[in-house]
Amino acid sequence: MLNSKLDQSLPATTFTKKNNEAVKQFLNFEDRQDFENAKKGFIAPLLSKTLKSATGRTVWDTGKSEFLQTETDSETVNPSLWRNSQLQAISGLFKVVDGVYQVRGQSLATTFLIEGDNGVIVCDTGATVESAKAVMELYYTHRPKKPVTAIIISQSHADHFSGIQGILDYAEHPNIPIIAPEHFTEETLSENVLLGPIMRRRAEYQFGFNLDSGPRGVVSIGIGPISMSGTQSFEVPTVEINEEVQKMVVDGITFQFLLTPNTEAPVEMHFYIPNYKVLFVSENVNRSMHQIYTVRGAKTRDSLLWADAIDKTIELFKDEEIDALLMAHGWSEWGKEQALGHLKLQRDLYKYMHDQTVRLANHGYTMDEIAETIKLPDVLSKHWGNREYYGTLKHNVKGIYNFYLGYYSGHPSDLDALPQVESGIKYVQYMGGAKNVMKQAKIDFENGEYRWVAQVLKNVVMADPNNTEAKNLLADTFEQLGYQAESANWRNIYLVGAFELRNGIVKDRAPLDTSGFVSKTPVLEFLKLFAARLNGLNADGKKITINVTLSDENKDYTLYLENSVLTYKSSRLDTSPDASLIVDKLTFYGIANGRISPQQAVADAKLELSGDQHKLADFLSLFDRFNPLANIVIP
Repeated sequence: MLNSKLDQSLPATTFTKKNNEAVKQFLNFEDRQDFENAKKGFIAPLLSKTLKSATGRTVWDTGKSEFLQTETDSETVNPSLWRNSQLQAISGLFKVVDGVYQVRGQSLATTFLIEGDNGVIVCDTGATVESAKAVMELYYTHRPKKPVTAIIISQSHADHFSGIQGILDYAEHPNIPIIAPEHFTEETLSENVLLGPIMRRRAEYQFGFNLDSGPRGVVSIGIGPISMSGTQSFEVPTVEINEEVQKMVVDGITFQFLLTPNTEAPVEMHFYIPNYKVLFVSENVNRSMHQIYTVRGAKTRDSLLWADAIDKTIELFKDEEIDALLMAHGWSEWGKEQALGHLKLQRDLYKYMHDQTVRLANHGYTMDEIAETIKLPDVLSKHWGNREYYGTLKHNVKGIYNFYLGYYSGHPSDLDALPQVESGIKYVQYMGGAKNVMKQAKIDFENGEYRWVAQVLKNVVMADPNNTEAKNLLADTFEQLGYQAESANWRNIYLVGAFELRNGIVKDRAPLDTSGFVSKTPVLEFLKLFAARLNGLNADGKKITINVTLSDENKDYTLYLENSVLTYKSSRLDTSPDASLIVDKLTFYGIANGRISPQQAVADAKLELSGDQHKLADFLSLFDRFNPLANIVIP
């Protein structure tokens, strides 16, 4: 873990204490209704504090959150985030209503278990196979051990589906319905495969995966407890919901689905169950402000469609009996009046951010100026369920601005600005050198001007990454900004940045096991990423054609390298290839990813290779291998 290797963290400064005290004065911390709701229906705690992978590695540890229950709030944690983290740490098996159960605290997302005529319908599988199995074992310890008769995946983010193999182990038979919104597979792989390498690196910052837990480390991730990584899996759905409003009977239970695409996820859906009088709203409604733009990196969400999806949900189900509102990241809301009230406040939160950003943009404000200017009215801001535990008002409105107007401010100086290293060198030069910058930065740090100190010292570090004094002061600055942040994402980003400035990147980290995910990736989706790995300048002037026959799928593909671009065609073999491969899909993926050489595959009788082997070797040499530990806080 990060902090335990070399703990150089500092206590909260006077300015940080003052900031956090102001939060206590603004919000009603005597309101304990959320704590009552978070504990309502409690049946039993998790079976174990820790989960281990097949190799013995710890992949989940609820003990990391125990300090939240034993300590009072800390000067080094925003008190609102502390409160939210305490709530997110409440874990176990809960009864929502008779026949509908929820497991919280076993994964980033929660899992709902809906009892049908012949078994149990599982909604959202959690993020890992290990967590999914633990969910089922906990449920079966306290409920009848009937088989899983169907799986519902409500959206295309991995924390909702990548534990699926752990659920299928308890299935009634291998071909139970796996129900998901339309275009699920395409969107899942588009977001998780194409930009997977850099998104995983940025996610280490957002989720604070390698930070120690505690008042000077990670306290939660805002919409869930402190998280770790385990074994991921993937299955192609067998049933896609393709109508905006669609009824379906699953194991004797009637579901009324509502598709809500291009909201929190590219594909997402809600549903109402009249049998149990519960309304499920996936991750479009939460116990927090969510992210219009996610800081780990993803396509910016459409805030207007998001608000509209919540409004459609209200209009479609407002005349139904609603005993409970179910959310994928948090405890339920009971009672129709309370459920509709929370839905409206979440709807209006996203609508307000959208409309006010557009209004200010049309007044001529830039993206940064809007983020600095905009404020929420008290009616939205003081609702605990709208607080900035995950998304923030500032980075959300920047996302909305960028969604409509792009990154460019309109000022000619921003049209072709120098990148961070080159501009850093010039800034330091213009400011009289690094020593002079450090002198001024120390004064501003002592005056609590942390945002400005962070901006200035970034230039010093980019100009000279060996300037230890600058890196240490920048780390101290990040730390205070992290201590003040109400958003768990911002806190984690600042604290990971501080650690890496002081100590460098941790290289002996546990790998994320995505083998189950990759093995299920359709070939055309795999080839999209393969094409994006081509080093275009190295390929300049080369023209190579490769035929591939996947023996286990009986499918043909031709890969064409020309004009420094890789294109590919399915159901086709070129008549004059440079090389031809007959190979099973996983071996082909391994060769393309550089994990196995063609020679080894031939020796293992997994590849039949004909044609020019040198051409194939030349072809494969043109594809980059991505560094999973790319630098972020230094060049």
